[in-house]
Amino acid sequence: MVLNFYIIICVLSLICCMFFFWNKRSYYPLLYAMVYILALSAHVCYVLLALAKEVREAVIINKVIYVSGCFFSLVGLMIVISVCQIKLPKIVSFLLLLFASGVYCLSFTAGYSPIFYKSIDIEQRYGITVLVKEYGPLHSLFYVMIGLFLVATLVVLIYGWFKKPNISKRDLAIAAFMQIFSIFCYFIGRMVTKQIEWMALADLVDEIGFLLIMNHIGLYRVDDLVLSSIQNDGKVGYVAMDFKKKYLSATDAAKKFIPEIAKNHADREIEDRELRELFNKWIDQYSIEKLSVDHIFHKNKSIYLVHVQDLYDGNQKRGYLLEITDDTEHLERMEDIERYNMNLNRELMEKSKKIRELESQKRSSDKD
Repeated sequence: MVLNFYIIICVLSLICCMFFFWNKRSYYPLLYAMVYILALSAHVCYVLLALAKEVREAVIINKVIYVSGCFFSLVGLMIVISVCQIKLPKIVSFLLLLFASGVYCLSFTAGYSPIFYKSIDIEQRYGITVLVKEYGPLHSLFYVMIGLFLVATLVVLIYGWFKKPNISKRDLAIAAFMQIFSIFCYFIGRMVTKQIEWMALADLVDEIGFLLIMNHIGLYRVDDLVLSSIQNDGKVGYVAMDFKKKYLSATDAAKKFIPEIAKNHADREIEDRELRELFNKWIDQYSIEKLSVDHIFHKNKSIYLVHVQDLYDGNQKRGYLLEITDDTEHLERMEDIERYNMNLNRELMEKSKKIRELESQKRSSDKD
């Protein structure tokens, strides 16, 4: 019965993981994927631990489970901070990661030193293998870490609820339920029954909750939406070049507009001479004048506008970004309008000429 519980949780976790990667957006941070990788690895290990036959095998599996135990709450905290659009100083993120890593390293001492586990053994209970352990003095740091991350997450959620009106209250409510359920599972669930590992259920609830949040979280990030819409529209392409005017990368749209770009190698100059001279000239003009203008570029039967701007990596300038827009339809329409105006002016001039001739003939006939 207990083994079936872990197997069902593992299968459901796998389904959540597959669903996430199937619907993954390009703008999802790595943290989102970490949720499902950590949770699934932990659920697999719960099944393996339940089937373990030797102490050494069980200890190794338990150490893998601690990867999720030490980092899952931290990843959840970071995602909630991201959802609430709070910029956390890098030093704070580093210290939190250092703390979690330090606690995880302590778990490696199990079986070798009494500082984390004084003793560890296995027994057969409820039809599965169960670890029987006596905690060491430094194991309390694990509880401190879990409590710190859970409380910090709740504080961030409360702050986001009252101070961030542009954040979805629905998402915050889901995240709050996830954290409250995790607190219940870790600190109260074990008092209800020790037959199952309640954190396995808590991790699954977190996976489902994050699916509900991440499925539409990008709708509240206009920068990501605009970038995604531009890329899918296919009418705007981008070419990145460093300060030495060497090619770095390009979007698929840019390679479609100018096929020569697709043949170019990274960290080298543009190989096509004519294209290289054009790009260099536009970049030099931008570097000198510090003013970007639209350059017209003809390719086959298409007309493109090329706009040079700075390439940023965070807040640091790393080179130049060439924005290439397919403006064929617009310019052709402008040319049609111009031709129409020219034809209209020509017709007006001809009619004016005829009117003058008729008036001249009339005056001549009146004199006669």
